[in-house]
Amino acid sequence: MASGGKNNCYMNRCGEVSTDGARVNPVESYPMNGGEGPTSYSHNSQYQGEGVNASKQLISAAIADNISLSELSSLDTFHIADLGCSVGPNTFSVVQNIIGAIEHKLLPLGASSKVALDFQVSFNDHSSNDFNTLFSSLPSKARRYFAAGVPGSFHGRLFPKASLNFVHSSYAVHWLSQVPNEVKDETSPSWNKGKIFSVEAKQEVQEAYSSQFAKDMEVFLKARADEVSVGGLMALTLPYTKGPVNVEQSLFYRLFRILELALNDMADKGRLDEGKVNSFNLPIYIPYAEEIQKLVERSGSFTIEKMQPLTSTAMGFSSRLDARKCSFIVRAPMEGIITQYFGSVAIDEIFEKYVEMAEKNWDFVAQSAAFTDDLFVLLKRKAW
Repeated sequence: MASGGKNNCYMNRCGEVSTDGARVNPVESYPMNGGEGPTSYSHNSQYQGEGVNASKQLISAAIADNISLSELSSLDTFHIADLGCSVGPNTFSVVQNIIGAIEHKLLPLGASSKVALDFQVSFNDHSSNDFNTLFSSLPSKARRYFAAGVPGSFHGRLFPKASLNFVHSSYAVHWLSQVPNEVKDETSPSWNKGKIFSVEAKQEVQEAYSSQFAKDMEVFLKARADEVSVGGLMALTLPYTKGPVNVEQSLFYRLFRILELALNDMADKGRLDEGKVNSFNLPIYIPYAEEIQKLVERSGSFTIEKMQPLTSTAMGFSSRLDARKCSFIVRAPMEGIITQYFGSVAIDEIFEKYVEMAEKNWDFVAQSAAFTDDLFVLLKRKAW
C-alpha cells in the first residue's frame, strides 16, 4: 500500500481507517491466483474475456452518447479506474477500448486534441493481488496512458473526491466483502450445512446472502459517488439471475456444485473435517436485475443509463472443456479461499477429487444452458 499523503485514509478496507478517522472492519481478501502457471487466473479467465468483448460495443456507445466534446476539451487528464482488475489480460483490453472510444470522440477536434489529453489509469484490487504479474504484463508498445496500482477493497473509498471520469468493473461486484455470519453458525436458521453458497439453498440462506450483497453495494455506491465527477460514467458487468431455475442451469453454478460434491465426499471419507465443510461458504452472490436497480435508485447518486443482458460467444463455452480444465477454472479464483479454510496441504487433493467428481458427473456439467447470464449496467453520476 502507498504510504504518506491524504490518500492513505481512502484505502480503508485493507484494514485501516475511514475518511473520518473511524475504524472499519477489514473485508475478507482472496485474490485470484497470480503468476503464469496452469492454474493462474491469467490462463483461466477466458470466460471473463468473452464478457469483456461482449461489453466493448456498449462501452463505446456509452462514451459516444454520454460524454460531450466540451467536457473532454476542458480536461487535461481523463482518469479511468478498473476495480477488481486482477492480473490481466482482460483489464488491459478494457482500458484500451475505453481510451479508443474517447479518442474517437475527440476526432472532430483534430489530431492535436488527442495529443493534448492525457490518460491516467488506476488498476485496483486487494493489496494481496499479484500486482507484479499485472505490471510485468502491462502493454509497452504505443501505450497511451499513465498507469498506477491502487491497492485496497472497493468496498470503501479509494480515490480523492470527484477525481474519476470513468469507472469500470467486470465480474467483481458479485464478490461479497464477507460471507454472512449466520450461514456459518450451526445454531442459526440460516446455517448452510453441506452447501457452499446460496443457489439451491433454503430461503433463510438466500436472504442472508441478499442482505450482505445489499450492504456491500450500498458501501460501494456511496464510495463511488464521492469519487466520480459529475457526469462521469461507471460500467459494471456481473453475473445475474432471472430466477432459481435459470441459475441452476448455468455452467457457473454447476462448476461450483462439483466443488460442493467434492468437499462433501472428502468429508464423508474422513479426508476433511466435516464441521469445517459444513461451515464453508463462498463469498459470492448472484443477484436479480431488480435488486441492482433498487440499490442504485436507493443510493440516489447515479442514474441508470442502460441495463441489459450481454450476448457473448460463451454460450458454447462448455463444449471446449474437460474435467481438468474445469478444475483450473474453479481453482484460479478460489484457491486462496479454500487454502485459508482447509490448509495448503489439502489443496491438491481437493482438486484431484474435483476432477474425479467432474468426470463422474460430466453430463451434468456439459449440458449446461450457458456459462451464466451476465448483465451490463451503465451508471451516470448525478449533479451534487
